[in-house]
Amino acid sequence: MNVAKKPTKKGKGGSKQAQPSGPMAALYNLDAGTPRGDAVRAVLAQRGIRVKTVTADHLNDPVGAVAGLPGFKPTSRPLEGEIPTCEFMLLNNVTSAKLNELLASMREADCSVGCKAQVTQHNRLWPFAMLVREVSREHELMMAREQE
Repeated sequence: MNVAKKPTKKGKGGSKQAQPSGPMAALYNLDAGTPRGDAVRAVLAQRGIRVKTVTADHLNDPVGAVAGLPGFKPTSRPLEGEIPTCEFMLLNNVTSAKLNELLASMREADCSVGCKAQVTQHNRLWPFAMLVREVSREHELMMAREQE
């Protein structure tokens, strides 16, 4: 009996797609088709930063999965508790120089996002909603201090 071997895949043609490693921004509550969402997306595009939209379905996913980091997978569990309502921008692979340029461009275009964070070794394991809530809480405290 002659059994044919299944051909093996070699090189880059495998079934897993490599995640782009360039700079990216994951946007929550800044949807395409809205004035603020479109303004933020335009600035990101001008700066060569890839955009990903985060929906409420992905609030329980690890930050690493939202950012597309290798080895991280979305969770199938829905978020329990209150859904964050703030605008949020998560940045990954954005250098300090590119970040400064981006923030200046966003101020010029009058589309700054108050709640934002970069992916770090520490927060990449957190559920995305936890990061949004924590940054939002810190932002509210800073804004209250400025009002005093």
